[in-house]
Amino acid sequence: MPYFSCRTFLYLALLLTGCGGSSDSGQAAPLTRTSAIRAVAGAPPCPAAPNTLRNITSVQGSGRLSPRTGQLVTLRGVVTGDFQETRQLHGFFLQQVEPDGNAATSEGIFVYLPSGAKRVARGQYVQVSGTIEEYKSSSADPDRLTRISSVSTISVCGTGPQITPHILQLPVAGDKQFEALEGMLVQLPQTLTVTDNHDLGRHGELLLSANGRLWQPNNDPAGRDAATVVAANARSQILLDDGANVVSPVPVPYLSANDSSGTRRSGDTVSGLQGILSWSTSGWRIVPTAPVVFTPANPRPPAPAAVGGTLRVASMNVLNYFTTLGARGADSALERTRQRDKLVAAIAGLDADVLGLMEIENNPAALADLVGAVNARLGGNTYAAIDSGVPGSDVIKVALIYKPARVVTLGPRELPPTRGFLVDGGVRPPLAQRFAARDNNGSFWMVVSHLKSKSSCPSDTRSVERDRGQGCWNAARTRQAGALLQWVDTLVARSGDGDVLMLGDFNAYLDEDPIRVIEAAGHADLLRRLPPAERYSYVFAGMAGALDHGFASRTLAPHVSGVTIWHANADEPAVLDYNTESKPDDRYAATPWRASDHDPVLVGLTLPARR
Repeated sequence: MPYFSCRTFLYLALLLTGCGGSSDSGQAAPLTRTSAIRAVAGAPPCPAAPNTLRNITSVQGSGRLSPRTGQLVTLRGVVTGDFQETRQLHGFFLQQVEPDGNAATSEGIFVYLPSGAKRVARGQYVQVSGTIEEYKSSSADPDRLTRISSVSTISVCGTGPQITPHILQLPVAGDKQFEALEGMLVQLPQTLTVTDNHDLGRHGELLLSANGRLWQPNNDPAGRDAATVVAANARSQILLDDGANVVSPVPVPYLSANDSSGTRRSGDTVSGLQGILSWSTSGWRIVPTAPVVFTPANPRPPAPAAVGGTLRVASMNVLNYFTTLGARGADSALERTRQRDKLVAAIAGLDADVLGLMEIENNPAALADLVGAVNARLGGNTYAAIDSGVPGSDVIKVALIYKPARVVTLGPRELPPTRGFLVDGGVRPPLAQRFAARDNNGSFWMVVSHLKSKSSCPSDTRSVERDRGQGCWNAARTRQAGALLQWVDTLVARSGDGDVLMLGDFNAYLDEDPIRVIEAAGHADLLRRLPPAERYSYVFAGMAGALDHGFASRTLAPHVSGVTIWHANADEPAVLDYNTESKPDDRYAATPWRASDHDPVLVGLTLPARR
């Protein structure tokens, strides 16, 4: 989902008079060349204007676009933000001294000066002559940035009066309110939360939100309906921009440390943010003019929370672990080593007795390679793999590994008929194995699944598989969930063992159809035992939600001692992953952090003894 562009303002004070007054239409009247002789209180004198002298509010206007687009004008104001250094925004922000009394018109503007021919400094009173234009990138967003470009002259008149930041409060009240502060110095006094860090390493951006992090509409901890969540999310977010005009900035901004231990997790907070309100491709943003100080409100959990019990069972999406280079996942031997080392650290940290894996390359070599690396770290034959061969027709598969010292297998591994899991010409079947605990012979079925993803939507706009509020392929996932239940029933009937634990990446959020189907059949989604704010394993477009689930059958649920999601991945910046491309400031470390894009789910079991 794209970022939303919403607008807000809250003026602390608006003076009743401006540079030339206000017209009946609500736009500030222009100053003529002769009337411009009148001095602005507290501002030093400037040279005569080479063309029509106007106040900034008359250029900004009260709508999305400037009424002066294409005109040659001269503007005067105080420099509130200087971003002329190499690899910055190639310009500065200018704000008129006197508000015009019209809350719909901005008093600030960006001066685009790519040549950097004239240096200015923050706090100077400056006169600029150039052409008004509406900057728009290739984005489909209807918003644009009003700026003055093709600058002909710049005069530094002296030190200007101090500009007081306008107070900006989120969530905003309506769609037009950011426009009224475009290019102005603002302050957000409230505490804002980092809700997305995906583009931190690529564009130096963090998405911030009010009232805590943003949530997926179908995974809301407060129980709000999806439409309410969508509307609230749109009004509650703003980008924090580093002020650079470069891809892959060096150093990566806003990290907590200068070495490989540095991070900036979703859930961290910042208060008293001050900067210029601007717009670019991804939406409205704050370009800071004062130091940004974060509070590490969501520190890295060094290990999963305790789940109790006598057995630990987990699932983890390994983000396309391939030994075939360049297919998916790693593109080089170095990347494969880096990916493997992170996954080994994560698997060691989980310390599961039985572990389901998703997104393993669909061949025996990839799983053997990963298990070999885990055992090389942990010693001996700590883990063994269930041999599932090459099931289905997808390039990835699910897999199972286990500790032979802790559990034994009962019977062969099980794969279902592929028909019920066929989607869009391919099939990725679940995998099941019955295990017994060595200490008391307590047994259960472990079923690992990976349902159809929400991406790669069908091109036919009439297709039932298009996004209808639950992502694309929701109907397919719902059918797969039904097929999974039918197959599990056959396993139970044949074995006489009704204790079933289904783990995996279901690609469905907590309140979506596939999850409802499984719960309606009597399988408890164990994530609902967690505090609502902990029910997430994935962050997409700044919104948190749970795609990874654990379901316990009616007979097994009473024997579940605990459940947790180890938030080692989803909250971490993508720039900390194993990839090497586009990382001039490479902060890689062979740690569990950002070993994948999904968080692992860990379940504790206390199984009743069996003879």
